[in-house]
Amino acid sequence: MKHILSLVILTGILAACSAEPTANGVDPIIDEDIVSTITDFSETEFKNPVHVDLLRELEICEFKSVDSTYFATCSPENFKIIEYKDDVSVKDAFILEMRAGIFPKGQKVPLPPVRHIIVFEREGSELVRVGGFRGDLIEMRKNKSGVNDLLIGLFDKDDGGVLFYCWFDWNGRKYEFKEIEGLDFGEGPKPLKEEMRESMTQEIYQKLMEKSLIF
Repeated sequence: MKHILSLVILTGILAACSAEPTANGVDPIIDEDIVSTITDFSETEFKNPVHVDLLRELEICEFKSVDSTYFATCSPENFKIIEYKDDVSVKDAFILEMRAGIFPKGQKVPLPPVRHIIVFEREGSELVRVGGFRGDLIEMRKNKSGVNDLLIGLFDKDDGGVLFYCWFDWNGRKYEFKEIEGLDFGEGPKPLKEEMRESMTQEIYQKLMEKSLIF
């Protein structure tokens, strides 16, 4: 990873922002096809009762009526269910986002201190995991296919820490890594120059896979 970060700095592949910034230094983004999905896990009740049914089906948490010493309770303070397919019931396709550090049922140890994102599809009567990420779901983007693209922030703590902004799109069966859109060394996100994205993407992708940030 040191080689990657050195290459970023030495070749100057981080693009400068050309748009006029707002007063707080952040460029305004107005796009009806982009939906911000950052979760703060502050809600106390699920808005859709189907979400409760799905958690019960997954057997991934304990309900509040059960005295749970170790495992996470089935609460929106720990879990969020997000639809990602148009014209498909959430019962048959959804993203499960789990709060960092919780102890899901079926696990031998608590999760690491990073959010977990798992994509589920129903095959027949069974829910099947078709992808997973250790990071933050930042936004979803409308796609003509009817399946939203995902922008996920994956954090690598090596070399002082860097957050990779990764774009994933649906290949018909699962979410596929498309490219790196930007990096954040702790000073805010910086986009990669378009001409360098392809060469950087494959090398960074291999590192993220090795560290099980994509699984």
